[in-house]
Amino acid sequence: MLDISLHLLDLMQNCAHSGATRVEVMVHEDETQDLLEVTVKDNGQGMDEETVRRAMDPFYSSSPKRVGLGLPFIAQAASIAGGCVRVDSTPGGGTEVTATFQLSHLDRQPIGDLAATAVSFLAGNPGTELSIVYRGRFGRAFSFGTLEGVPLEMRTGLGQIGFLALVEERLRGGLADAGFGPDGGGHTN
Repeated sequence: MLDISLHLLDLMQNCAHSGATRVEVMVHEDETQDLLEVTVKDNGQGMDEETVRRAMDPFYSSSPKRVGLGLPFIAQAASIAGGCVRVDSTPGGGTEVTATFQLSHLDRQPIGDLAATAVSFLAGNPGTELSIVYRGRFGRAFSFGTLEGVPLEMRTGLGQIGFLALVEERLRGGLADAGFGPDGGGHTN
């Protein structure tokens, strides 16, 4: 995968496949600690300890048509950039995946386009509630949830294409105001 946002999209799709109706994505850039932390949390079916262990195996998938490369790929990307991946899950209680990266590490992938990632996910999963929380440089932050950010009556009136366009516009504006911008990975920080 070319950037971290594509790993996030894969993890978000895993959430949808697990029956999640709510997905939360958190991105935290902390220059003082030289840390990038990304978390994807859901309210899906969750996993037992054995399934969590097996989920890190690229040849395991709970879907009969897929190979389970999502977690192994982000784990590899984090490891290469001086970080790691942690998976917390409870059967019936959802799953939380957190990946850390050394922000300035030469081999850290760029974060990518968070707004486009969110819109892509929502386009394929229109019934899922999505929230994005970004804490960035200089202590600025932004949060957006599809329920709070776009009331249901407005969503219905806009139609799916209008809704997605509005979500993208609000995400791009809010993220930019919080200091988020495209990066070139660790070598540009």
